[in-house]
Amino acid sequence: MERLSPDDTRILRLESDVIAGHTLKVVIVEPPEDGDPPTLDLVRRRVGSRLAGVRRLRQRLAPTPFGVATPAWVDDTSFDIRRHVRLASEPVRDRADLVSLAGMVMAERLDHSRPLWCIDFAGPLDDGRTALVIRIHHCMADGVTALRMLSQLLWDDDAEGPQPGSTMTWEASPEPNAARLLAAGVGSRVRHLGGAVSSGAGAAVSPKRWRDTGRGLAALPGTLRRELWPIGADTAFDRHIGGDRELAFTSCSLADLKRIEHSVGSGVTVNDVVLAMVAGAIRRWLSTHERPMEAMRVQIPVSMHHRDEDGDALGNRDSFLFCELPISEPDPRARLEAINAETKDRKEHHDPDELYSFFHSLSHVRPLYKVASGFASGPREFALSVSNVPGPREPVSLLGKSVAELYSVAEPADRHALRASAISLAGRMGLGFCTDPGAVPGVSDLADGLDASLAELLELC
Repeated sequence: MERLSPDDTRILRLESDVIAGHTLKVVIVEPPEDGDPPTLDLVRRRVGSRLAGVRRLRQRLAPTPFGVATPAWVDDTSFDIRRHVRLASEPVRDRADLVSLAGMVMAERLDHSRPLWCIDFAGPLDDGRTALVIRIHHCMADGVTALRMLSQLLWDDDAEGPQPGSTMTWEASPEPNAARLLAAGVGSRVRHLGGAVSSGAGAAVSPKRWRDTGRGLAALPGTLRRELWPIGADTAFDRHIGGDRELAFTSCSLADLKRIEHSVGSGVTVNDVVLAMVAGAIRRWLSTHERPMEAMRVQIPVSMHHRDEDGDALGNRDSFLFCELPISEPDPRARLEAINAETKDRKEHHDPDELYSFFHSLSHVRPLYKVASGFASGPREFALSVSNVPGPREPVSLLGKSVAELYSVAEPADRHALRASAISLAGRMGLGFCTDPGAVPGVSDLADGLDASLAELLELC
């Protein structure tokens, strides 16, 4: 019986009255040159034809009685694809309607008695395009694994062609009763404790492990000092949030970001350029809204998935690093160079790897883990999170129609009222902001600020 990992369980526990717990993707499909646009029925058939190969999308969470173990993944014996691929609840005519719909959907909770994902079908829009608004609970997938799911579920492949194949039949396993869930949970807890004791005993007699542990402990104080030293100042985004969500999107050419990267040099990366764009956008927003122009530290999620792992690997494997955005610096080149200097230093010290090991080790001691993770996620540690997930390098299509735009959105958090996300697709970079409009007004101004910041940086080339 598969169970939530410690990382996935931690994410599930983040749900609250104001946190829904899912990530969101917006897929915009080009209008057909000939023939008809994708329909809700065709998308349902495409998804249905592939569900047998993506087991997690047909499973729900079953709590373990008395909480003796983490929840288990069990087949949903009453699975109905109409609950998971559905028509948008609001009419969508243009891009503004689509962004509004995505904000409404972002605020809506996924039903925990069902598999934790949903696709809202919108279109065709006035320009002939079709859109999908896709939610996947974060306890199921991080940025990397969510994209794997989309690829397995939606994109055309050479073998199948553009038309949906025949629905692959799968037989749900009977849902376990409370007694079986309890027995399996007790067994899982015993095996976990036995494995921890065995691992500890093995480490105790292994000279190599002693050396590796010693090197790790020697490096850890510097990592914690760099990454977890509190900023100790209020920011404009240190606000309590409610359950409403407002989104804003923009996109740019990946070639433009690479031009800036190569022009500035000194090891600058595309991710550094994205952070510099975010810094410029926030600088403009603070000026427009008459807020103090102070430095702002951002949290940057770092995927710990490796290239050689199984393509069916699921769940979350993320670490992070922090970077200070020099908001008060008026020179865009100086801002970018300062950001690059910080990210380069943290990568050279392998801070994400050290922090992943540190928190993974602490996860076995719940009280210490709770204190440490609460400290690392506090408003004195960082102002907002900025994620950047590499998407498909080559063009992808859905039911024979080219996917023109792809956007990703992650939730803000209480006292981290703004979240920025970037995702690439075939030479384009989609960027989005998500917030509670009651906490951070004018999120569309931030998206406009990204465009202005990019233009400013391109003048350096």
